[in-house]
Amino acid sequence: MDRQVRFQLAGGLALGVTGLLGVLVLTPERVLASLTALADRPVLFGALLIVLYGGRSLVLWPISALSLLVGFVYGPVLGIPIGLAGAVYTCLPPYLLARYAPRERGPTARLHAVGSSVVDVTGDFRGLVAARLIPLPADGVSYAAGLSDVPPGRYVLGTVLGETPWVVATVVAGASMRAFALEEAGQALPLVIAASCLGIVLLSGPLYRQLRHRGVVDGPRLRR
Repeated sequence: MDRQVRFQLAGGLALGVTGLLGVLVLTPERVLASLTALADRPVLFGALLIVLYGGRSLVLWPISALSLLVGFVYGPVLGIPIGLAGAVYTCLPPYLLARYAPRERGPTARLHAVGSSVVDVTGDFRGLVAARLIPLPADGVSYAAGLSDVPPGRYVLGTVLGETPWVVATVVAGASMRAFALEEAGQALPLVIAASCLGIVLLSGPLYRQLRHRGVVDGPRLRR
């Protein structure tokens, strides 16, 4: 087997193991609930929050769990900008890992080809914003953006715009809680529907043009 392919498979296996560890052992319910006890020690709490945001993608925690904690501790005024900064920061490691991964051969080469074809249809910025608005896995979107060579500036701005409604909703939910509970993060069905619809609207134009180009749908006909 090619050395580059072996490296890719080993990296994927390592990510899978750490993700399984996060799902089964280092669950956010266990870690974040205990972290709230450090809220009265702002320097230590802030340092741990940076570590959690930085390593979140390795253990496959949802960004909403950390946004909820930020809202619970800081309230909405400070919590929303902190949550947005954290959302961008926590999405950078998978993006950078994918962007600079070797892609001449193996699985990453195929994923790069697929991602590039999708970007050609939707546009890198529009596609990224739409993917963030639609409730797709945040880390999957980050890896896809990196493999598709979305420029860093557009990636950061697209992540800010796409994650804003989710961060605002979960930070406000966290600020309204009397006791920290991750279940509150899942009570935003109207937001899920609205954000998803907006994401679909952003993609509908490019997808329609692509389907017309391939002859799948007919264009408008002029009346005589």
